[in-house]
Amino acid sequence: MRRRFATIVGAVLIAVCTALPARDLGVRGAVWPPVEADLLASIGTELLELERSGELARLEDEAAARARARIEAPDPVAGIAPATTDRTRLFDPSVTVERDILGPHGAVIATAGDRVNPLAHRPLTGSVLFIDGTRPAEVRWALAEKTPTRIVLLAGRPLELARTHGRTFFFDQGGALARRFGLTSTPSRITQHELLLRIDEIVLRTADVLRTAGVLRSVDHAPGSADVEPPAAGAGSEHMAKDEENTQ
Repeated sequence: MRRRFATIVGAVLIAVCTALPARDLGVRGAVWPPVEADLLASIGTELLELERSGELARLEDEAAARARARIEAPDPVAGIAPATTDRTRLFDPSVTVERDILGPHGAVIATAGDRVNPLAHRPLTGSVLFIDGTRPAEVRWALAEKTPTRIVLLAGRPLELARTHGRTFFFDQGGALARRFGLTSTPSRITQHELLLRIDEIVLRTADVLRTAGVLRSVDHAPGSADVEPPAAGAGSEHMAKDEENTQ
């Protein structure tokens, strides 16, 4: 009943409003043209004033300096500490495809739900070393690697190290790689083991430092070095049998 009454009232109001003639009621009250300055013109004037005073150049220099500082000294990856135990584990880099992947001319590379191992298509050549670039011992260790390597910093100044040693140092921006591989200690070495990645966390003992001392033109015969036997290149391998089944 109420709905019907509301419908009737609405129809009557519409009919009355439609029947009323529209007419010009004229101007009521004083009217003035806009006096506010044009926004773009105001910004342009302010920029010109900043340029004349030299303030604009100062602001540009400060912005450039901040950008250089971020590049020269990126924020270190959180949660990383020097290794205290030699440890080796295996990591499965396979990913599950969320949607179909098509190649040229519509060829299907992978369908949604497929489990794809990138190592089956492109093997990892050499090794990837993750180090704390603020620790000289770790830098020496990385530079002493015999196999082709890519050195990735989790802390430190990559451009400064590149200028000093004449080679490229990468940086794990935002810690994406550390999270992906579950890294919490440095130095760590990643190599390929069949279709898995082998991750070695290595403790740098005195022998490691002495073995690599010649890389940075340091003293060849450090005190006490005569009776020290350098460790094998694959430090941490003694734990392989224990941890090999720990595949992520």
